[in-house]
Amino acid sequence: MIGHETFTGHLDMVADLLEARLEEVIAIYEERLRAIRSPLISETETREQVMAQARSVLKEVTGTLRGRGMSSDMQQGAAYLSENIGVSRASGSVHAFHSLRAVVAFSEATLAVLVDNLPPSPTSRSEVAAVALTIQNSFMERVMRAAMAYANYLLEKAHASHADERRRISRELHDRVAHSIMVAFRSLELHEVYEGKDPAKAQAKLELAKSTTQEALELTRSLSRELRSTSAGEGLEIALSELLSISVPWEIQSRVSVEGDESLLMPQVRDELFLTLREGIRNAVTHSKASTIIVEVDIAENQVKAAVEDDGSGFILGRKEPRTTGGTGLASMKERTALLGGTLSLTSEPGAGTRIEICLPLLPGSRR
Repeated sequence: MIGHETFTGHLDMVADLLEARLEEVIAIYEERLRAIRSPLISETETREQVMAQARSVLKEVTGTLRGRGMSSDMQQGAAYLSENIGVSRASGSVHAFHSLRAVVAFSEATLAVLVDNLPPSPTSRSEVAAVALTIQNSFMERVMRAAMAYANYLLEKAHASHADERRRISRELHDRVAHSIMVAFRSLELHEVYEGKDPAKAQAKLELAKSTTQEALELTRSLSRELRSTSAGEGLEIALSELLSISVPWEIQSRVSVEGDESLLMPQVRDELFLTLREGIRNAVTHSKASTIIVEVDIAENQVKAAVEDDGSGFILGRKEPRTTGGTGLASMKERTALLGGTLSLTSEPGAGTRIEICLPLLPGSRR
C-alpha cells in the first residue's frame, strides 16, 4: 500500500512533467480546437485569450499538485482574464457552449500528454484522477466568472435594445401623432377664422382637420398594436401573419412561411426572433419602396434560419443608409441576433431588392 508521502511525491513528479511539457499540451489543445472547428481560435485576439487561459490553468494545476495555492496576484489575473473572455465571447456572438467544449478539449489534451509520458506506477491511475479533478476545479471558478460576465453583457445589450425601442415609439408619437394633432388643431382655428368671410376655405380647413385627426387615430392604434406585439406566444406564423396585416400597406403584397417544429424554440428565442423579424419588416416597408415582402422561417433540430426579403430599391452595401441609422434598423437586428449567439447577413443591390438572413443555433434539449 502506497503511503501519503509517497503519493504526494508522485504528484510533485506529475507537476514537473506537466511543466516540462506545457507547450506540448498547448499544441495538442489547439489542434483539438481546430479539429472541432472552434470559433474560439478563428481570430488572433480570441486565440491569444484561449491560450493565455490554458497556460494559467496549467500553472494553477501544477501549483495545486505541489500543495500550493495561487497567489493573490495570480487569482486577480485569472479573474480578470475570465471576465474579459466572457465579455469577448458575448460581444463576438460566440455561444457559451463553445467554451464548455474547449474545457473538454483542454482536459483531453492534458491527460493525453500525462498518460503518454507518466512512468508506470501503482498510483498512476490515482495521479491521473487527481490531475483531472484539479483541472475541473480550476476551470469551474473561471467558467463561472466568464459566464457571469457573459450574462451581464447580454443583459446590458438587452436593456439598450429595449430602450431603443421605447425611444423609437416616443419619436413616432412626437413626429407623427403629435404633428397630425397639431395640424388638426391649427386647421380648426383657421376654420373659425374663415367661417364667416370665406366658407369654401373654412370647409377645406374642416376637411383637413378631419383627415389629420383620422390619421392621428390610425397612427395611435398602430403604435398600440405594436406595443402589444412584442411576443409570439400564439406561434411565429400567426404572430408574423398578423404583423404583416398590421404593418404592410395594402398596395404591397406580403406572405410568410414557417417550416419546422416551433416547439424546438425556447420562448425567449422565439420572441427575440419575432422582434428581429418585425424590425426587418418595418425597414422594408419604410425604406425599400417594395411591391413584395416575403418572410421565411425554417426550424431544424440544431438551428433556425429566417429571412426578410423585398423586391425594392436596394442599396450599395457599405454606404450609410436610412435603415442603418437612429439606433434601430439593422443595428438593432444585429444586436438582437448577437444576444442569441447567432449571425445576421445582408445582401442588396440597387434596383434588385434586399435580403436579410438570420441564423440562430439551437442547443440540444432546448425544446420548450
